[in-house]
Amino acid sequence: MSELLAAALAPNPRLPASSPFEVVDARVLFRPRPLRRHMVPSLLAMPGGRLLLAFTEGSTPENANDGAIMLSDSGDGGRTWSPPRPVVATPGWFSLVFGGLVRLFDGRLRLGYGQIQVDRSLPGREPMTGWFGSATFSADGGETWSAPEPEIRLFPTWTEFFGGSSPHPLADGRLLWTVSGTLERDREWQAGVTFSGPDARAFEPVTLVAAAPDRDYSDVDTVRLADGRFLAVVREHLTLQSVQAWSADEGRTWSPHRPTPFQGSNVRLWTLRSGAVMCAYRDEVPGRYGVSLSVTDDGGESWRFAGQLYAAGPEASHVPGSVCGYPTFAPLGDDLIAAALHSYPTPTGSDLHYLVLRERS
Repeated sequence: MSELLAAALAPNPRLPASSPFEVVDARVLFRPRPLRRHMVPSLLAMPGGRLLLAFTEGSTPENANDGAIMLSDSGDGGRTWSPPRPVVATPGWFSLVFGGLVRLFDGRLRLGYGQIQVDRSLPGREPMTGWFGSATFSADGGETWSAPEPEIRLFPTWTEFFGGSSPHPLADGRLLWTVSGTLERDREWQAGVTFSGPDARAFEPVTLVAAAPDRDYSDVDTVRLADGRFLAVVREHLTLQSVQAWSADEGRTWSPHRPTPFQGSNVRLWTLRSGAVMCAYRDEVPGRYGVSLSVTDDGGESWRFAGQLYAAGPEASHVPGSVCGYPTFAPLGDDLIAAALHSYPTPTGSDLHYLVLRERS
């Protein structure tokens, strides 16, 4: 890879002095390599400081029906990574992380994933057909994985476990998960929560957080606030204005949703040491494409812009099936946080950006 190309593909965070973070390290993972698409990362911090990273790898710059879910690990805070190894792959299907890596209370790992078939002749923001959602489990820290679980379908068509903050443990022992899906192909997207037992199986019917016949809602994540309520942030497809809602009864009911000040997709919530909540998202504002941050100090009543983990240039191909995003985080200890996301595609593919952030709060 030439020095010129390497410079063009390098991470480009832009965090102002007012941001709650400063960048300690920023790099592209798994380069140089032949033409590859690396995207949809999920980070998990294991006991002892080991990091696991799951992501999709494909052979073309744009999404195609050849994506496999790969797994790599790091024992030194992300400075070096093991060679990625495949965990899920089905010929003719695009496999991607759905909900991602989760460590359950019995020590097992769960990797939620989905499989779709991309068809660019179809209209809409999600040009896909065929869909399958499931999970695989590991009892040995990610060394080996179980056969796929039965399909999880909570909506009539598309069902996507989204939200890297899930699951949330509840007082009655159940787990709360965020999920979105469709009533028809790429139509009537709805976002909500579902509940399972501690074994992460037997999911209950969806409790809706955001749904309307003239709107499409997806990409939902939740976080528990200091006062015990849940805050949910949701992507809205038509206007691209994100919305938020609150639950004061452990997710059983939700307030009417209302807009946030930002336009974000692939939302990811994270609680800072100060108690403030950060939302990372693919920014849908023209001229500010990339992965942006907004922070609330009052449980979502007000938000402030806090910079970008990835500032894309004007060459970004911001069209359906060709976008950046899917930010993911994991604690590194003390005031350090690991972050990963994927870039917009270039002629040589899309890349995983890995950053180490220090909290200023």
